[in-house]
Amino acid sequence: MEYGLDPHKNKSGGGISGPRNHNFNSNTADRSVSSSTREHSPAVEPPVTKTTLSELDVNKIVNNPKLRHDINFDPDLHFRPNLDGEKGRRKTQRANDFWNTMKAQLRSYIMNRDQFEKELVIDGEWCLPSTLKAIRGILETLVPQRDRASVEDTFNVELLMQQFRKGVADLEKLALWLSQLLKCHCAPMRDNWVDEMVTQLSNGDRNGDVQLLVAGMQNLLGVLEAMKLDVANHQIRCLRPLLIEDTVHFEQKFFMKKIALGRVDIAGAHAWFRRASSLPDILSIEGTVHTQGNTWDFIKALVYLILPSKSSEMVPHTFLFDEERLIKLRSDMLDLINLEVCMYLFRNLDTQCRLQESLYSILDDTPTTSSLVTSRPASPADDPILSLATLPEPSHFSASQSKHLSQERGQFIRTPGGRQVWVPRVEESHIVSSATSSPRSSPSSTASTPDTSPPTAFSLSQPFTDSAPQVRTSLLDILSSSTTNDKWAALAPALGLQILRSTTTPLSHLPQFESHLAFHLSNSRSRVYQEAEARVLGQLAPILQKLIETYTPLTSLQIFEGATTPRTLPGTAVLQVNGVKEEITEIATRISHIGILHWRVWAPLAYLVDPDVEEDPEAQPERAKNKP
Repeated sequence: MEYGLDPHKNKSGGGISGPRNHNFNSNTADRSVSSSTREHSPAVEPPVTKTTLSELDVNKIVNNPKLRHDINFDPDLHFRPNLDGEKGRRKTQRANDFWNTMKAQLRSYIMNRDQFEKELVIDGEWCLPSTLKAIRGILETLVPQRDRASVEDTFNVELLMQQFRKGVADLEKLALWLSQLLKCHCAPMRDNWVDEMVTQLSNGDRNGDVQLLVAGMQNLLGVLEAMKLDVANHQIRCLRPLLIEDTVHFEQKFFMKKIALGRVDIAGAHAWFRRASSLPDILSIEGTVHTQGNTWDFIKALVYLILPSKSSEMVPHTFLFDEERLIKLRSDMLDLINLEVCMYLFRNLDTQCRLQESLYSILDDTPTTSSLVTSRPASPADDPILSLATLPEPSHFSASQSKHLSQERGQFIRTPGGRQVWVPRVEESHIVSSATSSPRSSPSSTASTPDTSPPTAFSLSQPFTDSAPQVRTSLLDILSSSTTNDKWAALAPALGLQILRSTTTPLSHLPQFESHLAFHLSNSRSRVYQEAEARVLGQLAPILQKLIETYTPLTSLQIFEGATTPRTLPGTAVLQVNGVKEEITEIATRISHIGILHWRVWAPLAYLVDPDVEEDPEAQPERAKNKP
């Protein structure tokens, strides 16, 4: 695996960004382009050759199933050198060994040519001619036919080696010819790199400086590799519409061969889909008739699959190309749910403080000591500030109640655990979204502490707090300071302090509140967490339903354009104005895109056919089309 796919566009426009800097690390795991490249001894073969670069040939691109799937989801997908992880470290080490070997060989040749050539008869080919052959081979793949004759005449490896042995090789002249040739075909951004290569080869030849000569050849190979990457990335951009439009046909043809060979477990995938109809109706939408039938059952099962509370659920083998995307979705769902837990506890705490202040100001207008409990409770349930049910404000019983009615509209939905929870309508929810996007990380581990703290019921509408958006923004800022897999556990104390400081609660209650918060975060056994999850699903459902209805009649390319270039969906303008969480909309878009494309590929291959029936795999898609 010499090259990987990177979803983040390089600042310089793709490929390699500058001289002698091939170490492009990315937070996104590489996708393998090919694993068939043979490994050779680093002592005789340069790190970049025509063979290693063949992975970037257009015929390899159009026949790479993983690339053709990933290109549907990322408009900035491009190739880059694969130097990540342990394999990348070994590849870098082999390259360094090769260039060090070349330096040692050139010095030995200059000091005692006869002795070096005697040893060469025993050891075989050495680094210099193998590098020249690699350069010649790569040049032939990069230049058009009209320049091939010039390459054959000027870059004749046997002639160059004869001139080198006789001490008459003019590397400065060769470098200038290479400069003119490369600048005719490479991007202008590579010109400075080419000039550096010319300077190193010329000065190295003129002064007999082995260090400069080797650096010049190293840069020459680097420029050639960058040019090949530029060509491959340009081909991806040009071929993208055709590749995306042909995704379903290509993948069905590819996977039918795998199914025939028994390499894909469609029986397990079929059983997983059959169980979808019996899943809790976590996406119920009042008054909505789902005309998509089996498609909506599949989407419901997909949403159920990415819930952090269902992380033990076995992912069907049919999702093998989407595994990373599902992991990311589950991580982002955990972020949203935990943020909902934080904001709920903040509003609960803030309401208690405001209510107590209001009651005491009515009963007694003389200064008194704080009525908050000062002794440390034995458990979160013993702290009235943290565990008492939310009480309605006097405004709920006043004549001005009408202005709060928009927050009362909603519906009861059932949590995965079977409890009913009141969820306000998304477009009228008082949960205010921050403009900051949700931080991304892997899901944290689930706490195992039993749920001993009776949470405040979500069925009571919590009064709107003007400071809620600022609190949420401050929590997001704290979360953005960490990218570790267990960031929620690591940052729980800081989050608890920020929430407590945003209310009038004395800081003496911080230890209890930190314990209270840490218990509920990422804890699928906590009722507060379960109800926060239900609220997130309640906000997700109408947006997801609208997207499924919008995307279903579209082509794969139209879905790609709609999903990667967000547009306001019909009937959602009001929702956007009223502050629907853009994080929810983004997640719904990703679920819809992955789900519809996956359904189109796999419904006729696994989900709508009985895998126990003996049948020609190529006949299954036609039979599935006729199923209701």
